[in-house]
Amino acid sequence: MNGKNIFKKLGQTKKMKIGALAAAFTAFFVAVIVVLNGIVSVLANKFGWYVDMTSEAVFTLSDEAKGYLADLTADVNIYFAAEPDELMADFDMRYVYNTAKELEAEFSNIRVSCHDVIKHPDFFRPFYESTGTEITQKTVVFECGSESIITGYKTFFTYNEEGNRWAYSGDYRFVSCIMRVTQNETPIAYFTTVHSEDSSSGMEQILTDSGFEVRQINLRTEEIDDDARLIIINNPKNDFLGIEAESESGNEIKKLDDFLDGLGGLIVFEDPEYSARLTNLNEFLEEWGISFRNDCTVKDPSHSMSVDGYSIVTEYPSEDNLGSGVYDDLENFDSMPQTIIRKAMPIDILWSDRSTGSSWRYVYPMLLSYDSAELIDNHTNTVKEHGQYTLMTLSRESRVIDNDHYYSYVMAAGTSNFANDKYLINSNAYGNSDILRQSMKYIGRNGILADIPPRPFDDTTSTATTLQARNYTVCVTLILPVIITVCGVVMIVRRRHS
Repeated sequence: MNGKNIFKKLGQTKKMKIGALAAAFTAFFVAVIVVLNGIVSVLANKFGWYVDMTSEAVFTLSDEAKGYLADLTADVNIYFAAEPDELMADFDMRYVYNTAKELEAEFSNIRVSCHDVIKHPDFFRPFYESTGTEITQKTVVFECGSESIITGYKTFFTYNEEGNRWAYSGDYRFVSCIMRVTQNETPIAYFTTVHSEDSSSGMEQILTDSGFEVRQINLRTEEIDDDARLIIINNPKNDFLGIEAESESGNEIKKLDDFLDGLGGLIVFEDPEYSARLTNLNEFLEEWGISFRNDCTVKDPSHSMSVDGYSIVTEYPSEDNLGSGVYDDLENFDSMPQTIIRKAMPIDILWSDRSTGSSWRYVYPMLLSYDSAELIDNHTNTVKEHGQYTLMTLSRESRVIDNDHYYSYVMAAGTSNFANDKYLINSNAYGNSDILRQSMKYIGRNGILADIPPRPFDDTTSTATTLQARNYTVCVTLILPVIITVCGVVMIVRRRHS
């Protein structure tokens, strides 16, 4: 091998080494970039490292929101129903999740965590059972003590008349939900008085165990406290005052109506013996789709816990609705406990749903008799007919305020014995206490709204002409390749002349 070939081979070897080194360096550099990108993504996801590039800082927690929560001392948990990487990959949930993380960074008593509802459905089961609201991967749950609120991602945005999303109202929604779950950790439940109502130690105990403060109220002379969530009318023998009251402050029916308009809840137990006297109260209940047939009583010797056939075992509706949702947790037992209703009059559901202008009211059966039941005429003590009858109902009024749903509830039963201590605290064999306990979780959800306006998205509509748009496209498309080509030519020329 002559000297010329040796030098040529050495030059090729040198180029190969340089090429291999360049390839190795490139691979190493790419690997470093990938690793750093992964680390930064994890840290950004954990600590909320993102920049709001909108001109109005649409996705940044506002000073107004911080002001509303400045005096918050209660611990609040915010649960997302999907993993962080899934939330960040979702166009809608990314903004909601980032606002939640910003709240967590700003306030030490607000904690954010993620639990995939598909992988861990049991985590969200208590929230579903207490509200009857469906939970998906785009659901957000707020919890403080015994209080919880479930809301979907759409409530964090504002939509125009065409149904298009035009503004982000995330800080408003977060503040509103946090205020609602923290406004009162000991809500008030009232028992009405001065109508010769029955007392119920068992029901009072269930209310206390459910986190309520139990009080009595005379609606003729007292005003309902702002922290009240629930009013219970337990077997009144005398009617409630309506428009015939001497003054508006003594109009009990109006106070009940205003209380329900304020998102409160009402439970009514009436006895067939006294129901006919309750003209004003029954007319009020008819506005909620509830009508008692107070001239008769349901009897069922085939499904009774007593010899006289009046302590009937109820049947749970097979149809899946809000009324049946109250006792969903009872289905977890090997056999559902028997619920007993004694000497009950049937309830006619006047309509299943009705518009009331700005809201909708729905009526659902909660407890039924079996179809073997008899309807006994209270005057002649004879059988009028046979069939299945509704014995307990649940009515709900739904209103939409700023894309969020708000509810009021009325639960009614045509018996004074459902909440009898015999079925609540003197025996664990019956499901009456479970029905009441679950009903109290549904009823009386209140809300206060923060005054934070939504922030519109930036206007991204292009004002460029077609010619301008084409020129911009050409420039953006060619500028980077041209720069790279020029740099490459310069390097080649310099190497050849070096």
